[in-house]
Amino acid sequence: MTGPESFSACIHYKIISTPLSSRIIMRRLLLVITFLISAPSVAWAQPRVMFGGGFTSPQGDLRDSADPGWHLNAGVQIAIPTLPVSLRGHGQLHRLDSRNNDYRDTEFLSGVLSVVFNLPGVGLEPYLLAGLGSYRFNGGVAVAERIQRSDTGYHGGFGVVTGQLGLGLFAEVRYVRIDQDDVAISMTPLTLGVRF
Repeated sequence: MTGPESFSACIHYKIISTPLSSRIIMRRLLLVITFLISAPSVAWAQPRVMFGGGFTSPQGDLRDSADPGWHLNAGVQIAIPTLPVSLRGHGQLHRLDSRNNDYRDTEFLSGVLSVVFNLPGVGLEPYLLAGLGSYRFNGGVAVAERIQRSDTGYHGGFGVVTGQLGLGLFAEVRYVRIDQDDVAISMTPLTLGVRF
């Protein structure tokens, strides 16, 4: 169509389509607003802050140069909705004294990312965890210069948590392995703590 008839048809189409378009836009906008209002409870989980500390037992070659010691732990854990899986990021400071005068006291400062798999339980909720991180070693032989280096480490373990709402307590044990050039350093930390 050309001329006045085509112009009239275009105007008629736009006049009729405008109310339909605004209804569709309003419906979509209402759907998006409804999703955004309900999304925090469905799609995003609350982060849980964790603080703890405990006993660290040296294993393998590390046992020759270090005695059992202590550690402090602070982290954040975020649950993945609808799955029994959480992600945890935490930092730890391990201090292992040495009664052997040939070695310096040993410290590890670590930043670690873990995947936590929650198992079903009533009252006490057990979980498994595994992950990797960066471990900064500070120690060495007493007669030589202090060694400071960072290496990648891996860990795995299990624990239990109680108090699912608000304040809760947790206990866990892990096996940590840190690969240095031609030697593997390992330790077993036992942690008790609280989470909010």
